[in-house]
Amino acid sequence: MITTVAAAAGGLVLLIVGSGRFVAGAAGLSLRFGVPPVVIGGVVVGFGTSAPELLASTLAAAAGSHDIAFGNVVGSNIANLTLVLGAVALVARPVIASGVLRREVPVMVAAMISLTVVLPRLGRAIGIVLLVLFAAAMAVMLRITSGQEADQLGEETERELHRHAPRSMVNLTALTLGGLVATVLGAHLLVSGARSLADVLHLGEGLVGFTLVAVGSSLPEIVTGIQAARRDEPDLAIGNVLGSNVFNSLAVAGVATVVSPGAVSVGLTRASWVMLGTGAIVWLLMWTARRLERWEAVALFAVYAATIPIVA
Repeated sequence: MITTVAAAAGGLVLLIVGSGRFVAGAAGLSLRFGVPPVVIGGVVVGFGTSAPELLASTLAAAAGSHDIAFGNVVGSNIANLTLVLGAVALVARPVIASGVLRREVPVMVAAMISLTVVLPRLGRAIGIVLLVLFAAAMAVMLRITSGQEADQLGEETERELHRHAPRSMVNLTALTLGGLVATVLGAHLLVSGARSLADVLHLGEGLVGFTLVAVGSSLPEIVTGIQAARRDEPDLAIGNVLGSNVFNSLAVAGVATVVSPGAVSVGLTRASWVMLGTGAIVWLLMWTARRLERWEAVALFAVYAATIPIVA
């Protein structure tokens, strides 16, 4: 039991540290290669912080633990919409003033609709469809963001990147590769620890995937969001969450399904509808007031807590 907990805890630490280094290196390399800051903020950072979800779900699916794999996908999406955005709202009551609402939110909602529809009938063909939809979503987002250097998200991303001392290409490459290796190892330890905990405590794998694995793999988004909110960079904080959910719903679910198709529990299917409803509510809150209030953060935390019994 102690060894199992230690493995899961060690995996969480490696995920947080490794993914943070990976995102920093990938974002720095992207800037060096001339990628527009708005694309780095909306795509590279958002999807880079989803590397833990991709690795954890792929490893779990390959091991035959489909409920852990897709509990992680659904749970991470809900955690992003509730815990991450709630934490950001508590810290800064962010005002959403840029084109993030026009770009990332509709794509995110469409991606989560796609996941919710196919979740009860996962097969390799479905996985391929999800990956094709991911490529299409990327094309749409890149097309919309191209040439929008003056966008608030781009300005915040560029300011954040230049906040740190400039690094050489060698250092950035080492940072990216080292972060990736640590993230892979962390994901392996977390998944193996989660499977063992499910057996020892007689818990459903879907519940463990939805809580321990999902919250653990979402910690990079929480850290990134809070840091951006404290530095008065609300669009970067929110764009990170929205981009991550697109990646989770299409790329992570698609890869996991192609690697190992399999059925998921009824509880996870129900939770996916909660995920979709939460996304719609968050979209409405953002559009109506253009800011997230602290009482709304508390409500979002309550939504996450209320979803756990559904999965169990």
